[in-house]
Amino acid sequence: MNFTRRACLITAFALAFLPELSFGQYEHTVAPFWSNLRNPRRYEIGGGITNVSGKFTGVVTILGAGGEFRGDSTASRNMAGSGNGGFIGLNLPFKATGHISCWAVAVQLGVNSYKWADMNQTMSSGGGYSAASKPLSASTMQVVLPIGVDYKIGNDAILTKRLPFGVSMGAGLIPQIMTTTLPEISGFKSQWGYSCLPYAKFDLSLFTGFCWKIRLMYSMGNINLLDVNHKLDGYNDGPITLSSSSQLTAGIVIMPFSGGWREWAWYNTHDTYNLHDKFN
Repeated sequence: MNFTRRACLITAFALAFLPELSFGQYEHTVAPFWSNLRNPRRYEIGGGITNVSGKFTGVVTILGAGGEFRGDSTASRNMAGSGNGGFIGLNLPFKATGHISCWAVAVQLGVNSYKWADMNQTMSSGGGYSAASKPLSASTMQVVLPIGVDYKIGNDAILTKRLPFGVSMGAGLIPQIMTTTLPEISGFKSQWGYSCLPYAKFDLSLFTGFCWKIRLMYSMGNINLLDVNHKLDGYNDGPITLSSSSQLTAGIVIMPFSGGWREWAWYNTHDTYNLHDKFN
């Protein structure tokens, strides 16, 4: 009786591990982590449009129905900035999760430039805003270094030409440094800001001789960009402050060396991608 019970337990234990073992043979072999730094086929470059949400707080001029000066008041309103930028990036796989998917560390160095227009809008006695006769704008230059973890499925996960599509989803932190200036104010010294904010990212990739990607990246968190405590002659009586609260970047990415992908470099002999292989 004991022998039968032990045999049943051993058989059950072995059967429990069969799915894991059978799946394991279809899991590609990840190259040593740091070796990917020397692999040009994993680098990418791109550019895109940046839209930033923020808030203006400070003195505003109040005008009557006929445009006459009624006085100053302190107010706060939402603002939007927009611009563009470019970046270079790299992904470093560290854990295979199947024969066409993996976890990877994603690193990207980018520069964005965007503008905040009509900062000194005037307010009517009814509370509405309108553009000032002499608009005041702010320009922000931003250097970012997003570092995070991506889950990748498809062509750029295993550097294969046979898969036309791929998807990546990731999250991480963006250390960044910004400088903001007022172009209309002569002699105004740029003000600096620093932060480290969370981000989420989504990529959709397509291989057409080279690997192209559409990328969306979103980050959220308050960053103080501008703090002016004096009068700006001809534009605003001061003080004013400007901060950003979120940022959305939409970009196009190309992996310039993906034309040299060798599809056999990352998978083993069990992974054929043919019509009889149903594991992908």
